[in-house]
Amino acid sequence: MCRCSREKVENGIYHICVRGNNRQDIFQDDIDRQQYLMRVRHYLERYKMHIYAYCLMTNHVHLLVYDNGEDISKFMQGLSLSYVIYFNSRYARSGHLFQGRFTSVLIKSEAQLVQTAKYIHLNPVKAGIVNEVGQYRWSSYNIYLGKKDELGIVDTKFMWGARDILINERICQDGDGRGDEIASAQEEAQLNKKKDKGIKRLEYEKACAVLKEKIKDLDRRNVDLFGETKGVFIYLVGLISRESWSEIGRRMNFSEAIIYQEIKKISSRMVDSPHFCKSINKIIYSV
Repeated sequence: MCRCSREKVENGIYHICVRGNNRQDIFQDDIDRQQYLMRVRHYLERYKMHIYAYCLMTNHVHLLVYDNGEDISKFMQGLSLSYVIYFNSRYARSGHLFQGRFTSVLIKSEAQLVQTAKYIHLNPVKAGIVNEVGQYRWSSYNIYLGKKDELGIVDTKFMWGARDILINERICQDGDGRGDEIASAQEEAQLNKKKDKGIKRLEYEKACAVLKEKIKDLDRRNVDLFGETKGVFIYLVGLISRESWSEIGRRMNFSEAIIYQEIKKISSRMVDSPHFCKSINKIIYSV
């Protein structure tokens, strides 16, 4: 069967969906999701594109992307290949992870844009993972509510005029671009019930005490943290403790700007250096 050409325009906005091969999981835990978002940020910066909404599900991803005149195929190829290399390395596997080509729907009107963003944010509710949109951590919904976008991924300014529509939790559950881009709600809910491999969450004081010892232990064993001990500590406390990075900044007497700079620096190092990423993961897995 021939492959249909994508509908493209210069400077277009697209609803992109990429899913696991044979509906297999592409995220096993929160570490995988964080790693995927760091790669999203990397390729957004590389191709100067913008994301207006996203949602990471268990076996597929939704992105609402403005291509800024660049090639979305190159963007997605780089993003997907980078993540597959990480995923296969982490789980000692080989072969395909994603199912064929990603799907893309060209956004042709403001109404379709808003409806698609609503549809993307509603995925976890429709899948039975959460009861309300704001309960799900791995979408852009809460960023529109005012939560800090730690990785600077989402461009909220463009859709700020539609903010009240986007954050209304009674939003219509039918919308453009839905097609068959999501597994059935029942199947998705069952998959998530079987998997609870997220990062262990600790109280702030406990997280600090544990991580200080873990980092000291790595230093004693000459595991190279690239001289980024402070940044690594901030990043891991934010990842493992029950508090937000802004709350952690107040506790550590650091400004939000410093916290953000350190997180961005560590995130970039993890994307660029597999060795550094492996060192960070050693700490996470040992908690």
